[in-house]
Amino acid sequence: MIDIHVHILPGMDDGPSTMEEALEMARVAVLNGIGTIVATPHCLNGVYDNWRDDILSACAELNAELAGCDIPLTVLPGSEVRLSPEITDALASGRLMTMNDKGRYISLELPEQFIPEATINFINHLRNMNITPIISHPERNPAIQHNIELLRDIVGAGALSQITARSLTGGFGEKALKCCLQITDQRLAHFMASDAHSAKRRPPLLDTPGNQMIALIRNASRVLN
Repeated sequence: MIDIHVHILPGMDDGPSTMEEALEMARVAVLNGIGTIVATPHCLNGVYDNWRDDILSACAELNAELAGCDIPLTVLPGSEVRLSPEITDALASGRLMTMNDKGRYISLELPEQFIPEATINFINHLRNMNITPIISHPERNPAIQHNIELLRDIVGAGALSQITARSLTGGFGEKALKCCLQITDQRLAHFMASDAHSAKRRPPLLDTPGNQMIALIRNASRVLN
């Protein structure tokens, strides 16, 4: 399986602090049947700004450690970018990390409590740049929980959406679970990922049952090329 949203690079954000913690996350992922992970450290969220060169370097270091420990996992570069006007300049300057550094997709995190009115226009702007945003964990956004039509408009503008496996098991609460089921029932989800941050508290697990969930996991391969 491929997990396109994992905070596994040590010391870069609120994921693992040490290399050993990152390796433990990798072992958990492999035991769960995951063979490829996209590392998605936070960027432009007001706390962390992780840029392309640093992410590439951290991925190379982690992959070398994985090989040295005989852990059969490949870590590809990515980032989780908070919706921000700075995105355009960061893309133009080559500082912003896209999914697998291919310049075609970005993992886009919406503000925590609301959806800005300019969101649709910004998605159109990204699409005009031949970049498709993948909305991270929309089921955990209170505005979308209150009004699923907001996500429908975002998807209609050309964005894709990625739900979190743990939301489907109630790990993020009843509201996130209910919204997640609405999103999948209405076919507004395109991918499922773990959004893992640790080996125990928020592990990289994708073993949520159901044919539709399996299809969402398999979709991940389309964004890596």
